[in-house]
Amino acid sequence: MTPPPAAGRTALAGFYLLYFGTVGITQPFLPAYLRSLALSTTEVGLLLALSPLASLVTPPLWGHLADRTGRLSSVLTVLAVGAMLGFVPLLGVERFPALVATLAAYACFASSITPMVDSLALNHVAQRGGSFAHLRLFGSLGFILSATTFGLMVRTVDRSTILVGVTLFGLLAAWSFSLRSQATASGTPHPLAGLGLLRDNKDLRWLLAATSLHWMACTPYNGMLAIHVLALGLSPSVVGICAGLGVAAEVGAMLLYPRFADRIAPRHLLCISFVLSAVRWGGMAVASSPGAIVALALLHSMTFGVFYVSSVAFMARRVPQHLRASGQGIFAAVTFGVGGLVGFSSAGAAYSLLGGGHALFALAGGLELIAAVLVLQASPAPTPPPQGEAIPPAAP
Repeated sequence: MTPPPAAGRTALAGFYLLYFGTVGITQPFLPAYLRSLALSTTEVGLLLALSPLASLVTPPLWGHLADRTGRLSSVLTVLAVGAMLGFVPLLGVERFPALVATLAAYACFASSITPMVDSLALNHVAQRGGSFAHLRLFGSLGFILSATTFGLMVRTVDRSTILVGVTLFGLLAAWSFSLRSQATASGTPHPLAGLGLLRDNKDLRWLLAATSLHWMACTPYNGMLAIHVLALGLSPSVVGICAGLGVAAEVGAMLLYPRFADRIAPRHLLCISFVLSAVRWGGMAVASSPGAIVALALLHSMTFGVFYVSSVAFMARRVPQHLRASGQGIFAAVTFGVGGLVGFSSAGAAYSLLGGGHALFALAGGLELIAAVLVLQASPAPTPPPQGEAIPPAAP
């Protein structure tokens, strides 16, 4: 089977930069914007849960389409344009029912962008060499630039959040046409082939149980940070600085990852990242000063940086190349879909029931410790790794 031609490094780097530039606006600031529309924290949590709800279904479907047609770059263009068109109505809608419809349409496209561009990047690395982590860090740089700049420029979180997001999505949609990776599909994988990976590989089931719990533990921070910071009487700049500094630490982790990836197994790196994430959330459970909250953001290097590239490495060793997009779609569906859906839908209500963010972060720390135990149940990576693996094999 001939692998599809890899997309160019510059095109991929630019796509990562622009896409995660949009995430640098939507993830830290959109919850506070929704709260400014006089919505309750429970309603905000339900709106934020729409993206992981879509992740339960859409990434595997888009991944199957990409594997079946061999036109992964074209699928990415459809997703980028669809996300832009879905985000634009936020300029005008303010009522909860209309926001549900708008964010649901947006999530059907945006929730699948990350697994599809990651699949394209893995193909690039497999054919032309290099490091997936080094390519992925362009996304982190985009997040830093947008989140930090926006956080420092605004005094209140208002409709400018949506204006900046629309602008970045427009640039992303235009840039997506520079991706070129077309090939005649080899074979016609069954629509449920991705689910077959879960049935046949218990190690993937252990991984996904752990990563979904980890992502559930991340939702108080991802969804409620701006609300929590403002409730403490702190400036929105704290949110932007936390986001920028955290992702800067993430970049450092991705730069260093290839140096130890061939000596420490992904499951062990994941365990370490979950334990240190528990330390982070435990710190957030007692921190009230800007300095302490910002300092804890440095542990984002483990919470997302090491977690994400180690998860991709884990998947790359256990998923055949011809099912790579389907495999990444399943990973996104279970981790960000199930974990995010449960986390976001409950975080808003729990924020009110528990009397604020401190107790919510303490609960998140406990979930991380359970995830650390679960991921160690996976067996060592197979030797040799699956054909076309993009990341050097690690010791068990």
